Amino acid sequence: MEPTVGRLGLTTTEIGVAAAAAALLSGSWAVVNATDDVPELEVQVFIALNGLPDPLWPVVWAPVQVGSLGGSLLAVVGTGIATRSVPLTLATLLASQGAYWGAKVVKHLAARARPVDVLARVRVRERATGLGYVSGHAAVASALAVVLVAETTGVWRVVPLVVAATVGIGRVYAGVHLPLDVVGGIGLGILAGLAGRWGGVHMAR
Repeated sequence: MEPTVGRLGLTTTEIGVAAAAAALLSGSWAVVNATDDVPELEVQVFIALNGLPDPLWPVVWAPVQVGSLGGSLLAVVGTGIATRSVPLTLATLLASQGAYWGAKVVKHLAARARPVDVLARVRVRERATGLGYVSGHAAVASALAVVLVAETTGVWRVVPLVVAATVGIGRVYAGVHLPLDVVGGIGLGILAGLAGRWGGVHMAR
């Protein structure tokens, strides 16, 4: 077992992951706030993902819903039924809701528009309102992945990661987020996931 560091009882790996996640969130936020224009590289990535074939949408739609409020709560209930673990269920609840509501706060602070408001010829495949940065869906899916990956073994460890990746890519493909929105959401989600894991363990004691 990896030794823990400090009063919070985090491992060195968790501290490293948290630092990387903070860098993703703060770095993407800094770029977003640096200019009112969308960086050219981000535009090109958006065009490539948003321009994927339309028949992919029915396949992508279901996993993407994991990042919604309703989908996240279903994931929490499913975790509780499947594992009957109070700490794990609490962890998924804290992580997902921390990511969801945390994203709301960041959206208000960053105040970045949706792709349809700043780019031409956006293919919008799903209705979305409000602000763009960060992606709440990406944050929630990443938070759930952090919690569940740590508690699964074998091939099942890949599933939460694949779902989280699909959610992030799917939000750009759907035309409702720019790539940096997703990057920031992933960073926020990882931090919420680590906090949720810690909180779930300690609250269940």
